[in-house]
Amino acid sequence: MAPAGGTRTPGTPAGGAPRTGTPITGTPRNGTPRNGARTPDGTARATPRTARTTAASTTGTTATGRRRRATPPDTARPDTRRPDSAEPVSETPGAPGTPESPADAERREARPTGAARANDAEEVRRIDETLTRLTAAHAGVTLARTDADAPAPLPERVRVRPGIAQVLVAVLALAVFAVTAFQYVGKARLDAAVTQVTALDPDSGAIVDADAQAGDENVLIVGTEPAGAAGGAPTDTVLLAHVPAGGGDVVGVSVPHDLEVNRPPCRRWDPAARDYLDETVPAQARTPLMSAFQVGGPQCVTRVVQQLTGLAVTRFVGLDLDGIGDLVDAVGGVDVCVEQPVVDGLLGPVVPAAGTTSLNGVRARDFVAARTVAGDPAGGRGVLERQQRLVTAVLEKTLSREVLLDPARTGSLGPALGAALTADDADLDRILATARSVRTFAAEGVTFTAVPTSTETSGQGNTLVRDADAAALFAALREGTPLPDQTVLAAGAGPAPADVTLDILNASDQQGLAAEIGGTLETLGFGVDEIGNAPQPAPDTVVRFSPDRAAAAELLAATVPSARTVPDPGESGVLQLVLGRSFDGVVRAPSTTPSAATPVTPPATCT
Repeated sequence: MAPAGGTRTPGTPAGGAPRTGTPITGTPRNGTPRNGARTPDGTARATPRTARTTAASTTGTTATGRRRRATPPDTARPDTRRPDSAEPVSETPGAPGTPESPADAERREARPTGAARANDAEEVRRIDETLTRLTAAHAGVTLARTDADAPAPLPERVRVRPGIAQVLVAVLALAVFAVTAFQYVGKARLDAAVTQVTALDPDSGAIVDADAQAGDENVLIVGTEPAGAAGGAPTDTVLLAHVPAGGGDVVGVSVPHDLEVNRPPCRRWDPAARDYLDETVPAQARTPLMSAFQVGGPQCVTRVVQQLTGLAVTRFVGLDLDGIGDLVDAVGGVDVCVEQPVVDGLLGPVVPAAGTTSLNGVRARDFVAARTVAGDPAGGRGVLERQQRLVTAVLEKTLSREVLLDPARTGSLGPALGAALTADDADLDRILATARSVRTFAAEGVTFTAVPTSTETSGQGNTLVRDADAAALFAALREGTPLPDQTVLAAGAGPAPADVTLDILNASDQQGLAAEIGGTLETLGFGVDEIGNAPQPAPDTVVRFSPDRAAAAELLAATVPSARTVPDPGESGVLQLVLGRSFDGVVRAPSTTPSAATPVTPPATCT
């Protein structure tokens, strides 16, 4: 039986009309039925909040009866909760599920963070407070200072008192810096004092296979005598120091100053100004090497040496053998070491005893100029060694700390250095290194040789080169191969008796002595030209010779042991045996290598 009021199906309103729309669903709470069920007393169940909200949204009326603007369904705010979380998700202006646009992402990223908002707020607060205080100060009101206004306390500065060790280290570092600076300035001043000249000719066509010689050092060292009566500065010694690029022995090659060469055209050299003139000296054939320096200076002699050897000269050093004496005086004297006494036939005892000796300027000049010293090796080796030992000693003292730290001494040394040294691409350090390497040719790692020459001289009295042997020597230097046998190179370096012709004068009290000794010498192979009496008697027996007959004079002196050699630098072609009262009558067959005789005194050791 139907209840009173008629039969009604669930979801049908009391008026009997069926209810339309989406049924309200929910989870029962406290046992209260939902979905339109009635309570046991017959009253209708209250509409849930979600239903009221939905209805209100549809009708524009809130649950409390207030009206609000209706929200269109297509612009309704989407649910900001994630399906699986109660946390709200980022809102986007588009519909739910629409990807965030780049512009929206940029605006979101530009939003200040929490820390930034806090900083901004604090800055605004401080600005407001400052404005407030300024206004109060203008009105004559003094506001209390808050803790926020107080400046942050500065950290307490800890005073660290330096210890004695730290002070000493700082003072020492400052002292080292000052000493180094003074030495650098002093060295620069001395380097600038060396006279720089144009000597090198790297593009010369005379250089053989320049690429193969790349890296080799060939230092040309030319020692000159002071100007003589004939004028000019004749070349005294020429040494080519060869240092191979790949290592190996340093080779010192002595070139005779009177070697006959073909001189190329050269710019004229002014020895007084140490510069070139705007004039070209024409080429000349069969002239001594010394003439290249006399007329064409450093560059001309460099070109001649490159033409002779095929080697590329990489540095040039010129030594004024007179000016170097002034340099020795400027540094206060130097010490040198010699293995044997230096007793010259013309200058006399220069260094009387072997070992280390002190030289002043005068003795230094004689030391480097002595060329007829008893016991000297052949090929001019003795004079070259003495020159390089003196250069080493004077430059070591010049570059010493005591000199470089004394501005007055470095200033006074400048003129002496400029007068004694000329160079091209060689500072004092390089000059010193070269001199050290060739100051003792007997040292390990150093080899001495001389340009192979003939026993005969040219019609002009010049020394002649042995072309085949010289070519073999220079090819070995260029190619870095072993040098030819020194006995082969030295063969014929000294004249044989048959190559020597001399005059004999009798200055003793014995009648016919000159003719008697002349006959003896002829039996030994010597040639005798004139025999006669000296203008007046003399106590000593001497061999008088001109520089171009030095080798013949050495051989003659070895044959007549009681004779001493006396050079006659102002002449040429002179070789005389003057028999004085000291002649003891001894004439002996000469040795083929007289310079290799055992020295009278034991040699000293020099390093």
